[in-house]
Amino acid sequence: MFLNSLEERPFTGALFFACWDRFCIFGQILPFNSFMKQVFYIIFFLLAGATSALAQTDTLLANPVPCPEGNWELVFAEEFEGKSLDTERWITWFPYTDDGSDQCAFCRTHGNEGQVYLNANVDVSDGSLKLIARREPANWMGEQREYTSGMIHSRQSFGTGRYEFRCKLPYGMGFWPAIWAYGATVSELDILEAGMQHPRRYHMSIHNREVKKMLHRRKHVFKDLSAGFHIYSMVWDSGFISFEIDNKPVWRISPYTRKIGCRVKKCPVKPGNYHVEPIFPPPSETVHLILNLCIGNEFTPFTKSPDAETVFPNQMEIDWIRYYRRE
Repeated sequence: MFLNSLEERPFTGALFFACWDRFCIFGQILPFNSFMKQVFYIIFFLLAGATSALAQTDTLLANPVPCPEGNWELVFAEEFEGKSLDTERWITWFPYTDDGSDQCAFCRTHGNEGQVYLNANVDVSDGSLKLIARREPANWMGEQREYTSGMIHSRQSFGTGRYEFRCKLPYGMGFWPAIWAYGATVSELDILEAGMQHPRRYHMSIHNREVKKMLHRRKHVFKDLSAGFHIYSMVWDSGFISFEIDNKPVWRISPYTRKIGCRVKKCPVKPGNYHVEPIFPPPSETVHLILNLCIGNEFTPFTKSPDAETVFPNQMEIDWIRYYRRE
């Protein structure tokens, strides 16, 4: 859940690229015909690909990278069937102290966000987990907030595989639910982040803390994500990462880019010269799972402070979490 996540915006750029429907040269505006438009888009995307490639490293694949094989085997499942959170599996804070405790201001505020994360806001009942947001003042280690909320962080770490989460999200300005995986070395994989004043879209991203860069995709859907449960998934394999909603792929990305700037979209990856995207997780990376319901403010992306129409208390409800590895 990167604090400076990017929004998609219409491209403006320099003077030459300042207009979508007109072509600008030295202040003289010329009308675009359809052929010039096609040339413009081809040049633009080639330049964009070449610019991206400059940040990548070169590699020669002497052998093809095969498609992953084997059926998925369920190796971890959290069904939330009990009456309380299983604290052998989960904690309710960010363990960013030397001893993994919650004794830091960041551990229960996550920086410049609008909430304090409290144990009392994490409820397991009727076969699901509720992360409850309340409009109530709270103070944690000198940090004052006007709202409280809930989160869980796995004690166990995980590697490549298939991750699934069945959740229902709250509606309203100020709600920023997130499902993500935070790496032990350099990686962060954001399976879902959403500003719930826009309940028909959400964000996915891949971060690398070492190179301080990210890949990001915003997805518009035809369903209100606050109106019912949906399954949010990520498949992290050796050659690809893909994101899904309700078992339908929405973003599939490979670390390999051809020299002309086109990213490889299918496997097997043929032998040849490629740029390799350094943002991708290293093969040995392991990640902890985090689900949280952030409250926005003037500093947060995706959403801002709750408004007069935002309903409290409210909740992010998680039916189950499952993790699979290939047999």
